[in-house]
Amino acid sequence: MEGPQGASSAADGVDDRRHIVISTVTAAVLHTVGEPLEFEAIAIDHPGAFEVLVRVERVGLCHSDLHYIRGLLDIGTPAILGHEVAGIVETVGAGVTRMNVGDRVVATVTPACGMCRQCLRGRPTQCQRVDLVRLRPRPKHHRMDGSVVGALGGLGAFAQAILVTESSLAVVDKTVPPEVACLFGCCVSTGVGAVVHGAAVRPHDTVAVIGCGGVGIAAIQGARLAGARRIIAIDSEPRKLVVAKRFGATDAVLAGKSPEAAVSAVHQIESGGVDHAIEAVGRTETAELAFGCLAPAGAATILGLMPTGSSLRIPAEDLVYGDRTVRGAYMGANRFLSDVAMFTDHYRGGRLDLDAMVTRVIDFADINDGFAAMSDPDNVRTVVNMTGGV
Repeated sequence: MEGPQGASSAADGVDDRRHIVISTVTAAVLHTVGEPLEFEAIAIDHPGAFEVLVRVERVGLCHSDLHYIRGLLDIGTPAILGHEVAGIVETVGAGVTRMNVGDRVVATVTPACGMCRQCLRGRPTQCQRVDLVRLRPRPKHHRMDGSVVGALGGLGAFAQAILVTESSLAVVDKTVPPEVACLFGCCVSTGVGAVVHGAAVRPHDTVAVIGCGGVGIAAIQGARLAGARRIIAIDSEPRKLVVAKRFGATDAVLAGKSPEAAVSAVHQIESGGVDHAIEAVGRTETAELAFGCLAPAGAATILGLMPTGSSLRIPAEDLVYGDRTVRGAYMGANRFLSDVAMFTDHYRGGRLDLDAMVTRVIDFADINDGFAAMSDPDNVRTVVNMTGGV
């Protein structure tokens, strides 16, 4: 019995039909910023205590991954990127209690200890002990020459298998297709989480969502779920605004070249501005645009990861006299382990249209082409089928 193609348990002498140890996997590795990912065989360690080995089924392509490839976000190389992932549990380490071999699971880059001050306050994405949760006595991945290969967020999902701590995983019902389930790990947890947890949108609120990619579309759906009475989609691509209306936006604003014009358009649609503006792009200009869209006492929730060293400029008088707020919501301030059940129920009930968010499914061998096509205005989420060979 074998794991992913090219990865056999026999090399380790373990095949009891319950625990399948994968010793070597094919991974798409970032070696040089600005260059395509390179496929190579990578050795993966056995699960330690409280760790789980997962055979990867599907991975979503996120703009955060693209930012690392382009050097807009810093990461040491070589590294395996990828974090929006669904897969099947292959084997479990000592002490694992929440999942069994054969379960379908989804992963998060924000595992939480559940015991620190932030976790106890219901803010697991700000866990103060996350580094300790991820800590292990030896590297997870290395090349055949013994050199270490890093993994983004402790996951490294652009590989045929991942080795992660149990606290990074949530079991998802197998009735949820893997190409949909993987979205729970990032764009859905960030976009819907930003509305439900970060902004705490209510039925009497008005909402502007800036950026209509995967996270923005999820935020629009989250605002619709929360009952927001008006949802204004803002993007620089007219075709993305058409897509946004299909997912629940009530109004659309073409950002164009002038942030001031976009702000004016929002204020014309909703006199005085909106109660909540959610930024899902990752640029200083769009974060400042979010603030400009606000009514007095409104709140701008910033989701997009910006280049290292970025800073925002906002008018002090509008901040103070208008009681406006700017806040971050890393990964949407989600509560991953409980949110997955919420996402699943809303998806199965037809209230979250996640099937339509998956606009392309590509083979693992075509992952670099998938990143190149992310600028397509009709693209919401490209998902990589990891079960085939490369």
